[in-house]
Amino acid sequence: MLTFSTSLVVRMLWQEKRKVLPFLVVFAVLGVVVSLLMHPEFRSEARLMPEMSSSSGDVLKRLASVAGFAGVDLLDEGVEAVRPDLYPSLLQSTPFVLYLIQQPVTASDGRVQTIGEFLEGQASPWWGSRLLTRGHEDAKPLRLAAGTLQLTVRQHQLADEISERVSAKFDTRSGIITITATMPDAGVAANVAQLAMNYLTRYVRHYRTEKARQDLGFYRQQLDEARKRYHLAQLTLFRYNEQHRNVVLLSTTMDRQRMEAELTIAQTVYTELAGQFEQSKLKVQARTPVFKVLEPPKVPFRRVAPKRTLVVLLFAGAGLALGGLYVLARNAAMFTRNRARLWPEKDSVEN
Repeated sequence: MLTFSTSLVVRMLWQEKRKVLPFLVVFAVLGVVVSLLMHPEFRSEARLMPEMSSSSGDVLKRLASVAGFAGVDLLDEGVEAVRPDLYPSLLQSTPFVLYLIQQPVTASDGRVQTIGEFLEGQASPWWGSRLLTRGHEDAKPLRLAAGTLQLTVRQHQLADEISERVSAKFDTRSGIITITATMPDAGVAANVAQLAMNYLTRYVRHYRTEKARQDLGFYRQQLDEARKRYHLAQLTLFRYNEQHRNVVLLSTTMDRQRMEAELTIAQTVYTELAGQFEQSKLKVQARTPVFKVLEPPKVPFRRVAPKRTLVVLLFAGAGLALGGLYVLARNAAMFTRNRARLWPEKDSVEN
């Protein structure tokens, strides 16, 4: 079995450098061409600091004294919240991807198109992928029973690509959320980062205040009905008193007492619901989280990919390795036959 030492291989490659050099040059030029043909990638970042649960508790404590007249303690109910460490998962969800695909963005050249159209225009999939997505280009997600979705092949591909391009990271020590968007266009990258930040803040605000807003809507409806009942009881009693001003009968006295009792009940219910309604408005405000934007998305000036120097070096290394293998394979038999002529001192030592 023929074996080569490291020094032997190096000496052989150095002697045959003229045969290895064409591989190196060709692959280096190929690396330059490939790096120039690759789409540039730009990255835009946004940083924001969410309100923590402790601050929400302080707001409730301050509002509890204001709302105490209604007889309801704000501190009895905790503040439901999406934990900040779960925020990055929101930007990896299918609803966010479907939302982002349909959003219009403005590229650096002034073109306005949806993110899905932009990514499709930048991609050059192989012909088999085009065959798979043919007939599904304009299809919308099909909503099935129980809230499930059936995505098309095109939407699955866009969802995977967006999940790789848009991400969020939560720093547990500083409490800062960093949203990152990487796109083939600098302007689109900044727009996508802004859209992701808006989606995240809107989702959290909606989640935090959903129960309070439902209660507010319920109390508003009940308050309207109680107001109508109270006004009707007032009108009925006033009309009855006006029609029976000079009548003194036991029956009229009983009817008047019954109407006054109905008016008292309607007034009590109306007053109680009015207090609950005002209390609900305070809860909506108390549960609305605050997001402080520390760093808004900016249009990047420098690309983050491709690293053209690295691409050229990788291709040049591949060419060098391929040229070396070619030289070693071609000269293996010649090296065995001419071993005594190339290294006579080694043969003499072995003898």
